[in-house]
Amino acid sequence: MPCLVDTQSKISHGDELITSVPDKKDSLCQQDDQSQGGDTSTSSGPDLPEDIWCLVHSLMPLCDSAHSACVSRTFLRSWRCHPKLIFTEETLGLKQTEARDFTSRVNQILKNHSDTGVKILKFVIDDHNNVNTCHLNSWLQKAVTPGIEKITLFLPWRSREEYNFPCSILLDGRGNSIWYLDLTNCAFRPMVGFDCLRSLTKLRLYGVCITGDELGRLISNCFALEELQVWCCMELICLTIPFWLQRLSCLTVSECDMLRVIESTAPNLTTLDFFGEPVQLVLRESSKVKDLKVGYSYKPNAVSYAITKLPSIAPHLQTLAIYSSSEVFSEASNYYIPVFMTCKKECD
Repeated sequence: MPCLVDTQSKISHGDELITSVPDKKDSLCQQDDQSQGGDTSTSSGPDLPEDIWCLVHSLMPLCDSAHSACVSRTFLRSWRCHPKLIFTEETLGLKQTEARDFTSRVNQILKNHSDTGVKILKFVIDDHNNVNTCHLNSWLQKAVTPGIEKITLFLPWRSREEYNFPCSILLDGRGNSIWYLDLTNCAFRPMVGFDCLRSLTKLRLYGVCITGDELGRLISNCFALEELQVWCCMELICLTIPFWLQRLSCLTVSECDMLRVIESTAPNLTTLDFFGEPVQLVLRESSKVKDLKVGYSYKPNAVSYAITKLPSIAPHLQTLAIYSSSEVFSEASNYYIPVFMTCKKECD
């Protein structure tokens, strides 16, 4: 296990060792020269390469990492290019009574960070954090830079129709390095010709307002895409997966209530999970599906339907898992008993 630096004790580096550490109740490095101000004592420390200190810095919790930049010039330099920016109430050290300080904490941290070096960006924002659209857009604009690899944005439920993810931040090469994108409770409206996520391998959309055409624009040039998850996207009516997504192997579609058709021609799709009301399933070149899991909430005879219809749609099926909450009626208790069953085809 890596040894994390305790910012409440001495922090040393190749040039100096500084013993005075700002209290965590204070603001986070409000001025660049704060690391050199105040009553400090220095002494020589171990002469380690700066990249070693940068590694140590990157392993520290976000709040400790920001505070250490206030007392160490080496850490301040590495903080400006800190690769992981994970903003949650926990990482910001916010108690429930301090939830409204979310915006000011993030502003202070990003103020002292440069516009380069971010690899992982994550925002988990609750309703009581009261983050407005302008602030969120400015944070994304600053942090999403060329070289970023992972973006996670979790917003409160009310943001589904109120917040439009700014697709423009992915232009000019800033989205080319992203391989993981996870969006929750926002709208995503890619423009015609959207071509910004060529390295994307995993896409997860939960509660995202996006139409079938818009999702098509989003994934049409994601040639590296391997896994697609779509949850509770209520504007989807038809989900079409193009044949040129040759690396796509896993597709999950769950509780998209307006969805009527899933059509895939992706040639290497092998795992398909579907939960919701029955839809028309057209696999075509995706008939290589081997593992199929379906969950029907209220469809009568769901097990019979799945067993008789689905194997013909996916002739190479090896495992079929079926869940139905209304399949078996119990006269004694006068309610439907949930059923879950798995059928496995023996390999020759």
